[in-house]
Amino acid sequence: MLNVHLRELTGEDQSFLMDEGIKLLPAGWVTEILTRCVTSLGDGLQVTRDAIRSLTAGEREAALLQLRRLLFDNRLPCVLTCPSPGCGEKLDLELNINDLLVSPSNQSSRWHELTIGGDDGATYTVRFRLPDGSDQEAAARLAQTDVDAAADLLLRRCVESIVPSNGLTEDVIPKTVADQISARMAELDPQAEILLQITCAACGHAFGAILDAASFVRQELEAGARHLYREVHLLAYHYHWSLSEILGMSGRTRRRYLDLLEEELAQEGVQ
Repeated sequence: MLNVHLRELTGEDQSFLMDEGIKLLPAGWVTEILTRCVTSLGDGLQVTRDAIRSLTAGEREAALLQLRRLLFDNRLPCVLTCPSPGCGEKLDLELNINDLLVSPSNQSSRWHELTIGGDDGATYTVRFRLPDGSDQEAAARLAQTDVDAAADLLLRRCVESIVPSNGLTEDVIPKTVADQISARMAELDPQAEILLQITCAACGHAFGAILDAASFVRQELEAGARHLYREVHLLAYHYHWSLSEILGMSGRTRRRYLDLLEEELAQEGVQ
């Protein structure tokens, strides 16, 4: 697991994500929130947007899950709909973030090699790296108009070379080869895609569902951010703090003061 240290979101972070961050595509949003909340990457690496973009997809996913645990708790409640025709049952799941964080591969090299047998009888030697945040951002822009082209772009950005045993070069990566490269990437970066195995209690249908940590955390934060300006108003009105002082607080700190304020106002009302 990536050795990151994180801090909580401040009101300033929430305000940015609510006003400006809403315009960002998912991969860009992940880069922004992690750049703001990651305080250390280990190995003396400086935390910059480019450094956050250079993290693999799985490292970014793990950091997001750790951030979500810091902001809320280890429980991750979610609701899924059974996809079985004629069912559509709403399924309430109680996930545990500790269970979702997986041990990374012990591969430390940036570049990897794989020998693959193609349908054409040729053997392909592939040199590739794992998808990172910059690849995700580039693919996300294209995915708005062409999902298949975005997937192809992601793969091509990560493959340095494909050398077939027959000596021929191909403009298109054969599907069999592409599928095996993708499968090997998943083995090397297991956190990149969290697949939940679920059985519907109503109809018994078993199915898989991918947990998109970025979408989950984004929805939670956007829902909570709607209360930000009211919280700022109450704290400024009663404590006479400046906007910058209040926005510099974490959500947890603001809530502590608001709880105290609510208790005081309730006591005054009783008296």
